[in-house]
Amino acid sequence: MTDESQSEQQAHKTDLFTVTNEKALALRRRWILGFLLSVVSLLWLGAHLDEISDASLWPFRAPSQLVVLWASCLAVLAMLAVVRANVIESVFGGLSEAVRWHRRLGLASLVLLTVHVLLLVGDALLAGVPVSFVLLPFTMPGQRSLDILVFYVLIVLGILAYDRRMRHEKWLAVHRLLGLIYTAGIVHASIEPGSIQNFEPLRTFFVILILVGLSAWAYNVVALRGMGPRYNYWVSAVRPRGNDVVDLVLKPQDQRMMFVPGAFVLLRVPGFKGMNKELHPFSIASSPVELDLQLSVVQRGDFTKFLSYLSLGQDNPDYWKHRRPGKRHPVSTLKPKKVYLYGPFGGFNMMRFMGYRRVVWIATGIGVTPFMSMLKFEQHNRGDIRQIWFYYLVRNEDQAIYRQEIEDLCKGANSVVNLTVWESSQHGRLSATQIAEDVGFDDYAVMMCGTRAAVEDLSRQFMDLGLPQSRIISEELQFRASPPEE
Repeated sequence: MTDESQSEQQAHKTDLFTVTNEKALALRRRWILGFLLSVVSLLWLGAHLDEISDASLWPFRAPSQLVVLWASCLAVLAMLAVVRANVIESVFGGLSEAVRWHRRLGLASLVLLTVHVLLLVGDALLAGVPVSFVLLPFTMPGQRSLDILVFYVLIVLGILAYDRRMRHEKWLAVHRLLGLIYTAGIVHASIEPGSIQNFEPLRTFFVILILVGLSAWAYNVVALRGMGPRYNYWVSAVRPRGNDVVDLVLKPQDQRMMFVPGAFVLLRVPGFKGMNKELHPFSIASSPVELDLQLSVVQRGDFTKFLSYLSLGQDNPDYWKHRRPGKRHPVSTLKPKKVYLYGPFGGFNMMRFMGYRRVVWIATGIGVTPFMSMLKFEQHNRGDIRQIWFYYLVRNEDQAIYRQEIEDLCKGANSVVNLTVWESSQHGRLSATQIAEDVGFDDYAVMMCGTRAAVEDLSRQFMDLGLPQSRIISEELQFRASPPEE
């Protein structure tokens, strides 16, 4: 057997492993969801085994109890999905995929909760009970009023969670409050007289569920800052790049972070008054072999706009006011500022596609950042040669702020990189069909990083062309259903 045939067979084996691995991740997520819902359904059945044929359970009361149990499971799983821990990430196939599941599970949970209330309305009508007892608080004696109020609060917070106009900080507060109230609602339902309270196996299951939900919420909101993987860095420079974009160059204070190209971190600036506890996600633009770590940031929210004030010397907007620390200006622009980095996180990297010699990269706007990290690593990576088609999507030439740097990196890359800077103002939207024609082969994989709309649209186009979903991985610029802040 020739060396070429052996190489082809080895590549084919690796290719099968990669596809199988991606499919296994998707199957694992479905199995977790199916297992959880099946267990709670069987436990509910065990709680009502003696009265399953009772007419009072049907057609509304039994389904209403089941859907609210399902809603509770989905809510806890949604909170668990976005825990910033590498162990949890690996279960869901990366934090970006976990965030997608978080969105779907959270929305599905609220929908099921609404179905639960509608079924209760149907049960009330069937029993001849006033509907106001179900929909209006303080119209019925007992604890029902608290249940009704919690339902309305959850619906309002759920709607606010999809508000595109809300600032990131407020949106995050709404999200945290939503998780806390939902967990409190599950606790309340568990201690009320009923199926959960009367059947010990179901009660035990919900105690575990509550502990998982509270632990996930507490870790993300409270414990991550103290217990998470934290690294101390100094701000070495803040470099304006145009179009409200800056490069934040950081130098390790002690131990430096090791990461895979394509990873992202959570940034915290202890010196920002009123925002000193906030964690904001940014992709890494530097190579892991470099000492300094670079983040590229779009300045849209208050937090990101204040990053320019971390610069030393005359680049700082407050340089002439804050040049010397004093009572009115305690921050000196002559000393480097400390920041905390948490991470690394994310599964958006070339290791996911080790078996593919042909890879398509697609970046929109600041989504070019993780690919710059990969390109910089390519300058030193001599053992993994591939052919890469890199599409840098911008509205016009002025927005292609990293063009020159990317062109220089492509020349020094170990792999063959075919760069296309696509200006939508001149050429319209780039389509998957055009990319497939450029590649000319079927055995390629796709990596995309950009806005949610662009990523989802191109993903659908590639799948319409017959490209399996297992050969597409993407990273969205935001963890919320709105235009990105960073």
